[in-house]
Amino acid sequence: MIIEFRSKAAGGFFMTESVMRMVFVAIGQEFSSKGIFTEAQIPEIRGRLVAAIDQSRKQDQSRLNQHDESVREGLTALQELPIGLSQRAFPLLEMLTAAEKKKVPVVWGV
Repeated sequence: MIIEFRSKAAGGFFMTESVMRMVFVAIGQEFSSKGIFTEAQIPEIRGRLVAAIDQSRKQDQSRLNQHDESVREGLTALQELPIGLSQRAFPLLEMLTAAEKKKVPVVWGV
């Protein structure tokens, strides 16, 4: 399933259900294929997302360092690492930031 996020504060974007579930788990939000983050909820949701992204970046950096070390030691071949939460959640973070500034809601699946 592909779900569209919309807000009057920013251009819409699409997210797959699996990515959306990952993001919602990270912010402690129950998954729903349709919903709204109200103006009042956005600061807290955005704060949770920023914290989750920061944690994900630290884990991504740790994995990258381990991978680079393995490559230098000749234990593994150079390979691409999976895309992390920080990259997948970026469009939502941008929309939440814009919506918070303009004091408008963010909706999805409608």
